[in-house]
Formats: sequence, C-alpha cells, structure tokens
Amino acid sequence: MLQSFIISTALSLLVNANVIGVSDDRQSLYQPQIDEQGNKYWHCLNDTSIRLSYDQINDDICDCPDGSDEPGTNACPNPPFKFYCKNEGHFPNYIDQFKLNDGVCDYEICCDGSDEYKLGGCENKCGEIHRQFEEYKNSKLAFMKKAGVKKQQTIKRAHNGRRKLREQLDSLESQVSELKAKINKLKLQSENLEERDESVFDQLREYFGGLADKLELHKRDILHQESKLQALETILNFLSTHYNPNFNDAAVKEVIHKFQEYVSNKEEEALEDIHETNQIIAQLAEKAKEMSHSGVKKVTHFTPSISNMIHYYYQLLTDKFLPKPVIEYKSDFSSNELDHEVEKLEQELEKLQAKIQGVKVNLSSDYGPEDILRAYEKVAITKNLGGYNYRINLLQGISQDDIFIGKFREYKDGKITYQDGAKCWNGPRRSATVEFTCGEGPELVSVSEPEKCHYYFTIQGESWCDAKTEKDLLNNFKINYDLL
Repeated sequence: MLQSFIISTALSLLVNANVIGVSDDRQSLYQPQIDEQGNKYWHCLNDTSIRLSYDQINDDICDCPDGSDEPGTNACPNPPFKFYCKNEGHFPNYIDQFKLNDGVCDYEICCDGSDEYKLGGCENKCGEIHRQFEEYKNSKLAFMKKAGVKKQQTIKRAHNGRRKLREQLDSLESQVSELKAKINKLKLQSENLEERDESVFDQLREYFGGLADKLELHKRDILHQESKLQALETILNFLSTHYNPNFNDAAVKEVIHKFQEYVSNKEEEALEDIHETNQIIAQLAEKAKEMSHSGVKKVTHFTPSISNMIHYYYQLLTDKFLPKPVIEYKSDFSSNELDHEVEKLEQELEKLQAKIQGVKVNLSSDYGPEDILRAYEKVAITKNLGGYNYRINLLQGISQDDIFIGKFREYKDGKITYQDGAKCWNGPRRSATVEFTCGEGPELVSVSEPEKCHYYFTIQGESWCDAKTEKDLLNNFKINYDLL
C-alpha cells in the first residue's frame, strides 16, 4: 500500500500540466494528482476540500465555486482569471472569458486565434501583426526623438521668456527706486526753495501786525483827545464872542487873547502825521515781502554757567573738527514747476508699480510643466473646422470668426479654461476648455460643443509628448486589418 502511494506520487510529479487558458507561470496550479488506481484528480484552487476528476477541467461545467476549474471556457460567471493567449512571435495577453468561442477573431488581444480554439476559423496572425507593431514602434520612436528635441527647444524658449520677465521685473524695481529718489530730491528742492523764497515780511509779519494795531490804538486815543479839545475850543470860542469887554476883567481878557493866539497858530498835522506813518508801514511791509530771509536765528542771551559753558565749547569743537555733511539741493525750477514735475513723476511711479504687479502675477501663474505655455504667449493657432475659422492664443483668448469665445482664466490638471466670452443668443456667455495631445503641431485637431455655448478644443503638439515605454506603444497600437 505504501509502495503504491510512493509510486503514484512520483508519477504525479512527472506529469506536466498543459491546461488551455492558463499562463506558463500558473500551470503548476493545475498539476494533476494520481491516486492508487492511477486516476488523475485535482482540487479547486480556493477550496481544496472539493476534489474533481482531472478531465472536469475545461469541460464547460462550472464545478468550483471560484470558477477555477474552467480557465479556458466561459462556463463560470465569475472566473478568477482571464483566458491566457500565448501569442508566440508577438506579446502574450489576456482576454475575458465571455469573448471565448464567440465567433469573433479578437486579433488585437489574441493574435494566435486561440480565443476561438473550439470553433476554429481564426488563423495565427501574430507574425504579421508583430511586423506592423515593429513598424509602428520604430516610426513612433523616431517621431518621439524629434518631438523630444522640439519640446526641449520649446522649454528653452519658455525658460528664456521667464528669465526676461525676471530681468524686466528687476529693471522696473530699479526704475522705481531711482524714481522715488528723484521725487524725494525734487521735494527737498521744493522745500529748500520755499525756505529760500521766504521774505522778511513772513518773518516779521506778527511785528508789522502788532505795530499797526498799536498805531490804531494811538489814533483812537488822539481822536478822543481831539474830541475833548474841540469841546473846550467851542466853550472858549463862545466866551470870546460873547463876553462883555466893558467889564475890564483882566483874567478873561488874557484867556481870550491866548485863545485867539492859539486859534491863529493851530496846525492840522497830527492826523496827517498818523496817516503818513501808516503809509510808511505799508511801504515797509511791501519792501519786506520782496526781501528774502537769510534764515539767521536771533541770538538768545543767557547767564553763563559751568554746564552751558561745557556744552558751548563741546559744540564748538564738534562743529569745527567733526563737521556734519550738509546736503543742499538747488534747482533752476520755480516752486510751481517743481510741484508739477513731482506730480508727473508720481504718476509715472504709479504706472511702474502697476507694471510690476502685472509681471509678478504673470510669474506666479501656473503655465504647465516647465512653464511650457509661456513659449506660446505670442503664438496664434488658426484653423478652419466645420466652416468656422478658429483663432487660439493659449494665454490670451479664443475666437470663432468674429465671435469671442473666451479669455484665458487658468491652467489646471493639464487643461486650460477660458471664460467671459460673447453672450450666446438666449443663453450664457461663451466659455471653452482646451486639452492637449501628443502629435505634430501645434495644431487644432478637433472642436466640439458638449454643452450649450461651452466649447471643447483638442490641440496636438510636440510640447505634450512624453517618453513612451514599449507597453505604452503596444496599448496605442492599432492593427491594419487590410494587411492581414
């Protein structure tokens, strides 16, 4: 008994499984076992308690709950693996079981025709298909090589554009610094000019005003005294004309005589003198206005002390041996001209600062990997599709004939969005999305309108080509059935 078991085990190891639909690296899972009677048997892969006769594999009856007994048929609804096509001379592949033996030659997956092994009728085309693939691969690799060179040139232009913007920003910021210094200098000139143009009258204005006020007070006092004097004169005049000379009153006669002498010698110069004084003050004020002030400060006298003597001599020494630099800006402009020039330069400064902000926004914008869209800043992509002439400037906007579709908004997730186009009749404003694909270009290859007034553009060009693996090329490869 033991001897028979050892022999059966040895025989099972010598038997090689060759189950259709199973890849070479998984054939060991379908290795048959041999019992004492020499019968082949096999266990379901996910449930070894289920034992099947080896001829139950691929018998079009699903015996295992996991479907592992039917790798080469479509008998099980949920098979764990796909059908393996060996495709000798090309690349092995896997096909879904529901496509097996359906009368269709799926050469793009199973070029050897093994997916139709029961029905037949599908010749092995792997040799021709592989030849087509090699031609496609060589053509693509040659294109990708040229596209890579062109893409690097485009990236270089983009980097140069960014470098120029940085240089422009540095230049603008330098101009701003120079302009600010110039404005400050002109303002100092204006201040110095105002100080230099300050008149003696400006310095003595309060004294002129005080003197005029004082004279006015004196004038009122004089007029008051004059009023009293006139009243006294009236009394004396009445006395001199109505007294009785027959009384021979010596005192009265003396008073009248002195009054008459006073009247005959009276002068009308007091008020004239005051008037002339006012005129002199007015003339002095006008003259003072014409005279510039030297700016010399009045010397204040103080009582000497030890502390102020030390301060005085210290200041004297520092002023003599450590003189402070004095910057004096002189100008040939008048004060009004300086103010006008400052205003003009400040307007220029405002424009420069606006330019700087625009450049900073540009530099901080996302223009794709390697900043590549920057290379297309001045490039217009034009094409007639469907009877419409399209003009696309990637970083500005899109138009359809004379209709504006939208202006650049942002680059995100490999696409550009455009908004705020012309309003559609009885609809929203036009907008657009542009996506990119690898190819010769830049060229507009398709336009669609999936939503009302929202357009979808596809642009191809070398700038959007990336290195491809053989697997990538195989996935994109299309068979030319006319040659099969």
